[in-house]
Amino acid sequence: MSRLVAVDEVPTTDVAPRNVQIWNWSVVTAAAAVMALAGWQHRWISDDGLIAVRTIRQLLAGNGPVFNAGERVEANTSTLWTYLVAAVSWAGRSDVAVVSVLVGLTCTVSAVVLAMAGTVRLHGESRRFLPAGVIVVLAVPPFWEYATSGLETGLVFLWIGLSWWLLVRAAYGGPVLSLVFVLGLAPLVRPELTLAFAVFFGALLVMRRPGWRGALRWSAIAVALPVAYQIFRMGYYGLLVPNTALAKEAAASRWARGLLYVGDTVLTYYLWAPLIVLIPLAWWAGRQGGGMVLTAAPFMAGLLLLLYVLRVGGDFMHGRMVLPVLLLLLLPVLVLPLGRLAAFAFTAVLLWGVVCATQLRVPYEQRIGPDGIADERGFYVAVTRDPHPITAASYVRARRNLHSLDSTGLFVPGVEPVPLRTDQPARLAVADEVLGGLGSAYRLDDLVIDRLGLANALGSHMEPACGRRTGHEKPLPSAYILADYMAPGTPLRDKRLQSEVERIRGELAAGPFRELLESTRAPLTARRFWDNLVGSPARTAFRFSVPNVTCPS
Repeated sequence: MSRLVAVDEVPTTDVAPRNVQIWNWSVVTAAAAVMALAGWQHRWISDDGLIAVRTIRQLLAGNGPVFNAGERVEANTSTLWTYLVAAVSWAGRSDVAVVSVLVGLTCTVSAVVLAMAGTVRLHGESRRFLPAGVIVVLAVPPFWEYATSGLETGLVFLWIGLSWWLLVRAAYGGPVLSLVFVLGLAPLVRPELTLAFAVFFGALLVMRRPGWRGALRWSAIAVALPVAYQIFRMGYYGLLVPNTALAKEAAASRWARGLLYVGDTVLTYYLWAPLIVLIPLAWWAGRQGGGMVLTAAPFMAGLLLLLYVLRVGGDFMHGRMVLPVLLLLLLPVLVLPLGRLAAFAFTAVLLWGVVCATQLRVPYEQRIGPDGIADERGFYVAVTRDPHPITAASYVRARRNLHSLDSTGLFVPGVEPVPLRTDQPARLAVADEVLGGLGSAYRLDDLVIDRLGLANALGSHMEPACGRRTGHEKPLPSAYILADYMAPGTPLRDKRLQSEVERIRGELAAGPFRELLESTRAPLTARRFWDNLVGSPARTAFRFSVPNVTCPS
C-alpha cells in the first residue's frame, strides 16, 4: 500500500494485479452507472434553476451577468456554475436549460468516479474493495433529484470529489499546485464551501510541510481567482456577497429551523443507521495506514458545513443542503478493503439502501411540508404535469394569467396596470413571485420584478417580515414596486395606496435608497465602479423595515 509522504519525498507504490484493477474499476463503474441512471430518470430543472438560466441567457446576449437588462443584480449564488453553463451553451449553441440539466448530471457522475478513486488510493490500490459509503449516495432519493435540477449542486459534488481525489494524491507525493488551484475555487462554487477549503488546505499544509514560503505561494495561487472576482463583484454589483445571500439573510442565526431542516432529511431516510456503521470505520481506515490527518479532513469539513446549515436555518428544498455534508462525511469510507469489517458494513448498508431506495419518501410528496420545506421536484412535476420538466416551456405552459408580450406598462398583482417610468429601458414590466418560470415567459428586454428579493436590489435589503420559509421572508409590498417603477404623476384608483406610493417615492429619491438603486442602475463608468467598490460594505449592511407586511401563503 502507498504510504504518506512529506515535502517532496518519492512514495513507494504497490502495483495492483490486473484482476484486482478490473474488480475495483468495475465497482467504480457500476456506482457511476447507477448514479447516471437514477439522475437521468429523475431529470428536471427547478424554478430556481430557471433563474440561473435567464441570467446566463442575458450574459450570452451581451447584457452582462444580470437577471434584468439594466439592473446589475447578482441573482445566482454560484459564480462558477453561471460561467460553466454559459460556456457550454455558447460552444454547443444549445438551450441553456437543457445544458444546465446535462452539465449537472455529468458533474454528479464525475464526482462519484473521482471521489471513489480517491478513496481507493487512500486505502491502497493493490487491494480489492467493496462499496460501502457510496451505497448511501446511490440510495438517498435527493441525490438522484439534485444530480440535475439546473442548480449548482452537481458542481458542488464535483468540487468535493475532485478536491478529495487530488488531496489523496498530494498526500502520497502527487502534484500540489493543481490541488491548490481547485481548492481555491470553493467560494466561486458556493460561498460556504470556503469552510471545506480551509480544512482541506490546512490538511495539505500539515501533510506536506512546505515551509512558510511554500505556504504563501500556495495561498496566493488558491486565492488569486476568488479575490479577483470579489473585486469585480464589489465594483459591478456594489455588494460584498451575492444578492441571494441578502434575500435569504445568510448571516443570520436560525438554529431551531436548521435542526428542523436537517432532521427532516436524516429522519426521513433513517440516515443515522448507515452512519453509525460507517463513520467508525473512517477512524479505522486512518489507523490502518491512510493517515489520521487525511481521513479526518473530510469529516471535519463535513461537520463545519453541517454547523453552517444548522446556523442559517437550512433551505426550503428538502435534503438539498444536507447532501454535500453527507458526501464529505462518507469520503473515507465510500469503499472499503475486502475483509470481515468491509463485508459486514457492505451487507448492513446494502440492506438499508434497498429499503431507502424503494420505500422511504418524504411524507409530503409533491407538496410543501408543515415546516415550509418542499418536495421541490415533486411539487413542480405536479404543477407542470410533466414527469421530466427540463425546459422552460413546461413552466411557461403551467403559468396562468400571463400578459401578452405586446403589452406595455407595469403589471403588479392586485393593482390596475400603470405606465412605466420613461427612463426604464423596458416597455413591459411584470411583478410576481416564483421567479424562474416567470422570467422564462418574458423576453430578455422585459423587466421581471421579483417580489421576494432574489433578483431585486430593493427587496433584498428589506428586513425579514415573514418567518415561514427560507428565501420567502421578504415579500416586497406593491407600494414599493409602484414607487420604484411607475411613471410619476400616474393616478391610482386606490387613494390610500397613491399616498403610500408618493411617500415611498420620496424615500427612494434620497439617502441610502438612492445610492443603492444608483449602484445597480447608473451607467458603469470607472467612477461608478469605484464608488460601488468602496461603498459595498455599508451597502451590504443596509436594511429597511416595512410594517404590516402581508406574508405569502
